[in-house]
Amino acid sequence: MLIDKYIFDLGKVIVKFKVENLFKKFFKTDREIKYFLNNICTWDWHIQQDTKYDTSKAADSLIKKYPNYKIPIEAFYGRFLEMIDGIYEENLKIALNLKKKGKKIYILSNFPGDQFDNFMKENKFLNEFDDMIISGKVGLKKPDKRIYELAIKKFDCNPSKTLFIDDRPENTEAAQNLGINIITLDDPGKLKDYIQNFI
Repeated sequence: MLIDKYIFDLGKVIVKFKVENLFKKFFKTDREIKYFLNNICTWDWHIQQDTKYDTSKAADSLIKKYPNYKIPIEAFYGRFLEMIDGIYEENLKIALNLKKKGKKIYILSNFPGDQFDNFMKENKFLNEFDDMIISGKVGLKKPDKRIYELAIKKFDCNPSKTLFIDDRPENTEAAQNLGINIITLDDPGKLKDYIQNFI
């Protein structure tokens, strides 16, 4: 199989992202963190921000509803980058080695626009990628079919010669439905093994 374009997700593929990293600074127990993330700053609330550029007002409605949690709610986006705990260096090296071999490498990530811009200022490795689509900058997020159609057009992809790597099955399934080859990365440490079938 001849793959000439590789599209990488960021979180849990290239970037070590774990929401709990931040909230260990606000709560004493894992149980408290779990309650906060399951009932207050929920996943559904968080992913709604993925199609937005500006997250500065995202906390307002939650603070009105849960005033006792004002400080950690404000921290969710006020200190968002503290949820990131570095880079999977081996996976980044895989991407950059593909580029050295003449392949095109891209990013397709669900990431609020303002938070991504802050992250990019501190992480110059992102400039090594040939192009990128960030959900908060285009108003679309995975697994919406339209963001993959945008990627195919913007990156000038032939789906059958393109590989998309993401940690969430719903995201890779949506790409596969458009004929794109996929890796569903259930463990960041396994990319080196999984990608052998596509090099």
